[in-house]
Amino acid sequence: MQAHLDSFIVDGSDHELFIASYLHGHFDVAVANVEKLIEKGEENPISTLHSTLQVQLKSAFENNELSDQDAQQVSGLFNFLFQM
Repeated sequence: MQAHLDSFIVDGSDHELFIASYLHGHFDVAVANVEKLIEKGEENPISTLHSTLQVQLKSAFENNELSDQDAQQVSGLFNFLFQM
């Protein structure tokens, strides 16, 4: 997932880089939170990462941090990453 997000630095347009960077920021926060749970015995870190990130993005979208179009693109990239 990290490598795919990083690939936009070289291969993406400015807008694709913005979308990937936005998701990347949320991804890093979610990973840090899940790492704490792993230390406490979390047994399914990928599922927990998915749900943690989903909650973060939902909150961000409800706070109108992005335009509707950008939010849809972030959601699309999020869904793609978890289908890989």
